[in-house]
Amino acid sequence: MAVQQQIPNLVLQFFDTYAEAVLVANASADIVYVNKTFCRLTQFDSKEVLGLKEKHIFKVKINYHLVESLKVTHWESGVATKSGDQLWVKVSSSPLIYNNEELTVFTLVENPSIEQLKGLLKESENRFASLADASPVMIWMTDQDNLCYYFNKSWLDFTGQKFEDEVGTGWLQRVHEKDLANFNSVTEQLNNHEGYSLEYRLRRRDGAYRNILEIGTPRLLPDGTFAGYMGSCLDITEFKAVQNELANYTEELKRSNEELEQFAYVASHDMQEPLRMIASYVQLIKRSIESGKPTDELFDFMKFVLDGVSRMQLLINDLLQFSRLNKKGIPFTEVDLNEVVKVAITNLTNRIADNNAVVTYTPMPIVNGDVSQLTRLIQNLVDNAIKFKSAERTPEISISVKEREIDYVISVRDNGIGIENKFYNRIFVIFQRLHTRNEYEGTGIGLAVCRKIVERHGGEIWVESEFGKGSCFNFSIKK
Repeated sequence: MAVQQQIPNLVLQFFDTYAEAVLVANASADIVYVNKTFCRLTQFDSKEVLGLKEKHIFKVKINYHLVESLKVTHWESGVATKSGDQLWVKVSSSPLIYNNEELTVFTLVENPSIEQLKGLLKESENRFASLADASPVMIWMTDQDNLCYYFNKSWLDFTGQKFEDEVGTGWLQRVHEKDLANFNSVTEQLNNHEGYSLEYRLRRRDGAYRNILEIGTPRLLPDGTFAGYMGSCLDITEFKAVQNELANYTEELKRSNEELEQFAYVASHDMQEPLRMIASYVQLIKRSIESGKPTDELFDFMKFVLDGVSRMQLLINDLLQFSRLNKKGIPFTEVDLNEVVKVAITNLTNRIADNNAVVTYTPMPIVNGDVSQLTRLIQNLVDNAIKFKSAERTPEISISVKEREIDYVISVRDNGIGIENKFYNRIFVIFQRLHTRNEYEGTGIGLAVCRKIVERHGGEIWVESEFGKGSCFNFSIKK
């Protein structure tokens, strides 16, 4: 027994307990021993293997003599089986000296077969798909060219599309056309294979566009090679609505505080002045009556008192009207601005006639809004144009409209005295006057009311003017 002569029985018994396949070769590369695991793995009987050369067993991709000459101790090799198949194994070799003879012990660990690997990969993919489809978050994956090849169930449920409609760049058809340019903002991250976040609107299966937060993470292979992106999309529409509402509330609170400061100023200045005048003339009337010598001056004093009372009433009424604009008012409905302009002009019939004014307007659009507030807005702007007429010419006022992408701009143009550009912002502040009461009537609240109404309708108001030649007040209103 060649094997028995070269290797002690104790060693052979030890090798037979190995879970790994073991074979032993002598210095001449002859196989002198294989354990039970090797026979089970290859289906060979030990007698069929003993005496063969190592190179008959190991079918390495490179010539076996290279393994031999390089003294490699770990490598991968194919091993022939009795049925003619080939098993891929990891091989480790180590020397064994017995009775001054050098032997080599080979330990073989089976590599998973391609079919086994496919099975493991399939199981992993199924596990991932199950987890991804159970997620309420929309999940997608791209290849190295950033073309999408995977969408989870949440994505398909959201868009209502079939998988084949979304792959590649098909999903982009669901992105709002005005948000496609947003993807340019992450071009650098995509080119550098870096993580990114992005917001855009995506069309839901019911046709409504929803705000989406997308987060993309690069996928890298073990060697660092870029394999594509894996990303998630979250519907943040409600969050954005709350965020916008909070921002609007904060802005409204800021404006409210500013208005409170303005009210305080009015209370301490504008209202105090007529009150002081009233108190002063009441004292004069009292003294006149007490003296028992009423004179014609008494009637003048009474006239000044009544004038002061009238100014106080006007200030209080204007303050009440302005404060009511802080309330939401009636719900918005469909409003024909043609009818609004007609009513506003009708309300100013006497004023227009007294000043020989000419008011014209072009066809107006239909919008959503508060009809009473929009009527007051137009009426205030036309009345303002008449009030600040030029002494050199008959008032001419034209009302026109310009359509833009998301809104309309309504313009009220006059040929009055005009406004210096340094006063453009001041005129929309409550009780801010550019002229004395002797020059022009009013409390300085009309344009502040206009600004408040426009802001409630989600628009802006501004003025363009050339001093001495006229002004054009513009306001925007959403379609």
